[in-house]
Amino acid sequence: MSEPRVLTFSEDRGAAVAAIDGVGEGRGWCNVAPVVEEEVADMKVNYFGLRLNKGVTVASFVTAAPRRGIAQPSTLGVLHSRSRLGKDRIAAMLSGAPFVTKQDHNTRGLLLEVPVATTSSEVLTVMCSLTEALCDYDFTGRWTLSQFLT
Repeated sequence: MSEPRVLTFSEDRGAAVAAIDGVGEGRGWCNVAPVVEEEVADMKVNYFGLRLNKGVTVASFVTAAPRRGIAQPSTLGVLHSRSRLGKDRIAAMLSGAPFVTKQDHNTRGLLLEVPVATTSSEVLTVMCSLTEALCDYDFTGRWTLSQFLT
């Protein structure tokens, strides 16, 4: 694995959508975090799956390689500090995106299954809306995307 490619974006999301396209079919993952006014580290988890610190909400989109030539769904995880969100609140934040909730956990956050036919643009829109809605700090209107290729 190489060093991540990092970019910052706001309204012009073309490069961010292209970065998500670049990790398709199991070629890597992308993390999106809101840029905030304060100097705050991104939220992290330890080996046991427990939050280590308070921090900025992070969404991670991970793709899966095809199995026997058949495309597989991807996952979108969101590490946040709000505890369980509940299905009604999650549905409202997804704004109609057809993602399936796989986990809504007190300490490990939210895990969604992303259907195979979902566009990178829709994935990015959901990542941005979730991280903005769950951000505990003063949001600047920009996000940072880190692309990790395997």
